[in-house]
Amino acid sequence: MNRVLISPGLSQPHARMPLKAEQHSHIAGAYDKAAFDISFPAHTRAAFARKADWFRLLARVAEKRERGTLPSDAARKHQEAPQDPFWFWGLLDREHGALWAELNVTLQR
Repeated sequence: MNRVLISPGLSQPHARMPLKAEQHSHIAGAYDKAAFDISFPAHTRAAFARKADWFRLLARVAEKRERGTLPSDAARKHQEAPQDPFWFWGLLDREHGALWAELNVTLQR
């Protein structure tokens, strides 16, 4: 985590400020302009072009978030988190299951 130095003995976590879709688009435009500047070497222009593509992607994602078509981070974490991380143990048939038999063979070795 990035830390901001407040005074010689104190620091606090640095929070990232989310940008809006329009701001991402402006940044992509600046990188695009630099990518087409022939005064830069080819590898630098290629790096600027990749950054422009990245910020265009971020602009599209931010636009969808602003419209409400993408779930927020909290909602997505809630959807992805399983209730019981060992739910699959209930599916094992300990008498005849192939997975259980394989596990027993492995443990007996």
